[in-house]
Amino acid sequence: MDIKDIKRMMIQSFFVIFSGSVLASHINRLIFNAAEIGRHEVTALLILSILADLAYFIFYSKKDLSKKQMTIRYAFHFPAILGITLGTASFMEWISWNEPIEIIVFIGMVMLVYIMVIVVNLYQHKKLAIRMNQKLKERYKG
Repeated sequence: MDIKDIKRMMIQSFFVIFSGSVLASHINRLIFNAAEIGRHEVTALLILSILADLAYFIFYSKKDLSKKQMTIRYAFHFPAILGITLGTASFMEWISWNEPIEIIVFIGMVMLVYIMVIVVNLYQHKKLAIRMNQKLKERYKG
């Protein structure tokens, strides 16, 4: 992916990451009977979303990536996202390293948001491909 594609993907994904993070944080707080989400936490989730979004630079390439290369980059992308989110969660004291269940639930929430972002991106790519194919059909129809 070139830098233009990365930026477009980051912009599209940011809002999904942020809203998914807020939702996951709310669910996590319901599970563990924690306090409500305050302004400080929302700001931290905003920063977390920006940091997670920056991990898309793993996909940067001056040439088109093959399916195998994309798979390899996804294999690096998820651990990077997990490191960013666990690091932020630890720093913000959202999780305790002494409570394995908290960490497991948190990782599960990260996985759900990650899957949600992938599904939205795939949907966006599919919509774009359909639109492009339709325009090609119209152009070469006559």
